[in-house]
Amino acid sequence: MLNFIKKGLLTALVAVLMQPAWATSRVGEITLVIGQSEIERAASTGLVPAKGDPIQQGDIVKTSANGHVHIRFVDGALVSVRPNSVLSIQEFRYNPADPAVSVVRMSLDRGEVRSISGAAAQAAKDRFRLNTPLVAIGVKGTDFVTQTNQEGTRVMVNQGAIVMAPFDQNCKAQALGVCSGSRARELTADMVGMALIYKSGFADPSLQILPGVKDTAKPLSPDRKGIDDPKVNSVDDKLLEGLFPVSRLAWGRWTRTPAPGDSLTLGFRDAMQGREVTVGDGYYFLFREASTVNLLPSLTSQAEFKLSGSAAQYRSPSNDVSAAQVESGSLSVDFAARTYATQLKVTAPGISPQGFSYSGKVDPVSGIFLSETNNSKGSLAGSLTMTGRQAGYLFSQPVGNGNLSGATLWGR
Repeated sequence: MLNFIKKGLLTALVAVLMQPAWATSRVGEITLVIGQSEIERAASTGLVPAKGDPIQQGDIVKTSANGHVHIRFVDGALVSVRPNSVLSIQEFRYNPADPAVSVVRMSLDRGEVRSISGAAAQAAKDRFRLNTPLVAIGVKGTDFVTQTNQEGTRVMVNQGAIVMAPFDQNCKAQALGVCSGSRARELTADMVGMALIYKSGFADPSLQILPGVKDTAKPLSPDRKGIDDPKVNSVDDKLLEGLFPVSRLAWGRWTRTPAPGDSLTLGFRDAMQGREVTVGDGYYFLFREASTVNLLPSLTSQAEFKLSGSAAQYRSPSNDVSAAQVESGSLSVDFAARTYATQLKVTAPGISPQGFSYSGKVDPVSGIFLSETNNSKGSLAGSLTMTGRQAGYLFSQPVGNGNLSGATLWGR
């Protein structure tokens, strides 16, 4: 009987010792903590992390404005959670005896992380996934930096390659591995100075040059040291706030005194502050804030814009100028075909309501669009912001021996 009990205890002990790594709750260890951060674990919240503390499957790492938390996982993977970030370790199952069946699933809800793949991701690339609120990121054996918020996601690669794809019927958040299909985009370390960017509301991720980012394409030394130094290969913490720089439009006027009916324009000097001119007619000039990101070449959707501002004047046959009113309008842009179409209804004292329509091509490099050259009844000149979210144009339309002219602003 005693021998039977000893044999049972020995069997149980061996079974415990032979359990795979994914059967244990500890999947990693904190190697560095700077500033204020916390760990949310199961029913516990507000756990204050310290160097040497365990990381468990299901943990949510939250950093403050000055917080850094660095983690070394049991498969050798390294993750640096940077300030103002929330990283969820949803699933981490590493089998050292057969790494190819490992599973790694994480979610960056906001902020920035740098990730260096370990044995699990290297051996089971089809079973690794990093999700953000908008896209899925799969790896091909990699060291990469991910930044995200509710508006967009940006990824930069130091070593290896990643594939980014927006969530849709072909790319599910609950799936694993690389999403394929026409919307998926790849970024490799060989694309020096480039990043993949996806913004909410746009069709596909786009490859962009980011001249303001420091050393994003500089590979680490072979021993992969340096992730525990927040300054190594790090980007400015404020960079995330400008992940997709707002490129607003402003109308300026050349004259000191506004024309009748013009409450839209700024003085020329005020309008040009921090902006560049796009189109103009001698009175109206459309200024656009400079942007280092041009998403227009990558957009493939058709967008409808709403009229957000306008100013208009009627010049009578006797050369008197009076205020006119843009009553309604529509503007659509087909980014795939690179065309636009717009309609306006304008009223002015002494004439019947006038309806105008214009169409033409959009230049994806400059964002400028013009009326067709064969439109003998009037003319239009306008510009989009480089994100495709805002537009403005000026128009001039003959009415008998008089003329209606004005400027408009549009938003999505």
